[in-house]
Amino acid sequence: MSNPVDRPGALLDPGQLMLILRVALGAVFVMGGVKLAFPSDAQALAASYVDPATGWISPFFHQQITDRLGISVASFLRIQGWVEIVLGCVLILGVKARLFAVIAGLLFWSFAVANPVAGEIRLSRDLALGGLCIAVALAGPGRWALSQWGQASAPWIGERWEITMMLVRFSLTFTLLASGLFSDGIMGNHLNSSVPPALTLVAGALLALGARPRWVAAAVVVWLVILIPNTLIGSGLLAGLDSTKREIGLLAGALVYTLGGPDRGGVFPGPRRGRTQ
Repeated sequence: MSNPVDRPGALLDPGQLMLILRVALGAVFVMGGVKLAFPSDAQALAASYVDPATGWISPFFHQQITDRLGISVASFLRIQGWVEIVLGCVLILGVKARLFAVIAGLLFWSFAVANPVAGEIRLSRDLALGGLCIAVALAGPGRWALSQWGQASAPWIGERWEITMMLVRFSLTFTLLASGLFSDGIMGNHLNSSVPPALTLVAGALLALGARPRWVAAAVVVWLVILIPNTLIGSGLLAGLDSTKREIGLLAGALVYTLGGPDRGGVFPGPRRGRTQ
């Protein structure tokens, strides 16, 4: 059985890496939930969410909310905000983290399904974050999880860690390739507006091939570490956090892969030394 900690160049153990990813994904939900639960103008927020051109809720789901549930979109969003806050806090604290990571992943998937703009670039980020949630569900909550408080750390199975790292890599790959391929108009976002889309495409392609993936992931970390503070400075703390919350989650994924990869699924993984049987 291989041990991920024996991997050459590994700086943190899997428990520490899953802690980083779990907390970051929980923070994404908390930041998104605060905007919905405490809107400055609930009606204006609801109107922006059901806008068929740029909103997040398609006419079909709009009808289901108002007709089947019998509540306004503004009330639905407020409820959703509190659900996201609670889910985010549960993930951060590590309470039944595997179960709630799956629920979080399904929520990210539902955000994509409910969106009225097929193929809109925001969906790629939600689906990538959903993949990172499944990685937490697969590998476990990591350290400082309340559900494991006082228990011995669970053994880390080498093959499970390989699959986890592949899932993290392909989650990043998907959103980078989508950002590079679809970059005009409403398809634009931080990933393809802060650097030339061609560079985003190259980064995604290299990750897809597994060509020096840790180096590519490290470059993504540097990119996002520069992007996020610049956005906070330009937009203000609250607006900047809301604008970049998905990039914060992707930053955590890229950091985890940088410190815990590579996996064996790449075309050019390089030699793997230091394995134990």
